[in-house]
Amino acid sequence: MSHAEIIHVVSKQDNSRHAVVTVDSAPLATRQLPPSSVRVRPLLLTLSSNNLSYARAGDFLRWWHTYPVPSEAPAPYNDQSAWGIVPAWGYARVLDSTTDIAPGSTLWGFWPTSGLPTELTLIPGEPRGHWFEVSEHRKDLMTYYNRYEVVSEDDRDTMAWTTAIRAIWAAGYLLSEYVFSPKGTTTPVHPAGAAAGLSWTTEDADLSSAVVVNLAASTKTARSFTYNLLCRPQGSGPLGILQITSSPEALERAAEQQIAKHRLGAGPVKALGYAEVDRAVPWLVSLAPSKLVIVDCGARDNALMRLRELLQTHAILQNCKIVIIQVGSQQKVYTADEMHEAFASMKTLGKVQSNASGARDTAIELDGPEAFFGRMDQRWKQWLDDRTATVPDMHLVWGAGVAGAEGMYGGWERLTKGEVRPEEALVYTV
Repeated sequence: MSHAEIIHVVSKQDNSRHAVVTVDSAPLATRQLPPSSVRVRPLLLTLSSNNLSYARAGDFLRWWHTYPVPSEAPAPYNDQSAWGIVPAWGYARVLDSTTDIAPGSTLWGFWPTSGLPTELTLIPGEPRGHWFEVSEHRKDLMTYYNRYEVVSEDDRDTMAWTTAIRAIWAAGYLLSEYVFSPKGTTTPVHPAGAAAGLSWTTEDADLSSAVVVNLAASTKTARSFTYNLLCRPQGSGPLGILQITSSPEALERAAEQQIAKHRLGAGPVKALGYAEVDRAVPWLVSLAPSKLVIVDCGARDNALMRLRELLQTHAILQNCKIVIIQVGSQQKVYTADEMHEAFASMKTLGKVQSNASGARDTAIELDGPEAFFGRMDQRWKQWLDDRTATVPDMHLVWGAGVAGAEGMYGGWERLTKGEVRPEEALVYTV
């Protein structure tokens, strides 16, 4: 007796082309499970602009290798050179296991956008409850995406917010706590990690006389970065935080509420809309920074170039050291010409590319996995407690399944058209 499950596939050549296809799951469900393996089925997944990045750089960074399209899929979608499954963050339920992970357990990690059961080859990691995926086809995938955690199920909303935010939130945490680490806390980590082989000194990391400019500040990574900056020890900087965003009122209110709740001694936080970038100069001048750290999380309307031009109009700002960290991209499907322009801009502007996986690897080496995850998990729980104050405009948008407008198919359609608002957190029960 066949049991059909649906998978979502995306064209590798044109990420705006996508489809849902049906695959018989019975052969997989009844196949003997190899040693050191689990068979799981996705439970709760999210889609965001990050998923567009996973598709756009899927070949270069091996994201397409995570969950190849099953050969049992109907033609032409079983052509793995042309079609792929874009992975997504969230939870899955263990159906069967030849590891110490019991059937019925819940795993947090990186999953296929699919209702089809899938197999992982896992070895134990540190801290306890963490596991590493070691399948041959995933050996070149960055470690960030091969780490899985056995977790206890929580209430529905907490699991949904964790699904939608946690993996992206960690990138902002790494920037605040390790890349721009407060003096005396830990050795600064290059935005791409030690494996990049590039210098990143205590001076590079120092924000005590700097203003941070968050571009695309209403994105999830940027919100996390701001949140974690405001949690830093008094005197460690930055002097202030400027947020360029499509949601200035909500972001200013969030910062005010966080500062008031925790009685933080943080510098001033200013939020401006994209059309208001010209107003940034007097505010920046008033803080008299010696350094400007611009973190680009996917700004639109040519905001970065406009800001750069404005900085040249005032003597105080002309003399500032300018550091540009590239974190994210716009919510869109990029053409080949736009990709070429983006790479050229990286070189022309001297941007520093961030890589959360490389940075996390280095942070774990410095602090040890127990200490690293212990501190990060504690801060994450604090964010969950603070959520209504620090992301007052954000809300969960629930979907169901893979197919249709209310499923992941509909979510992908909205993402490729740039229709997902920054205050929306898309979560799907599978």
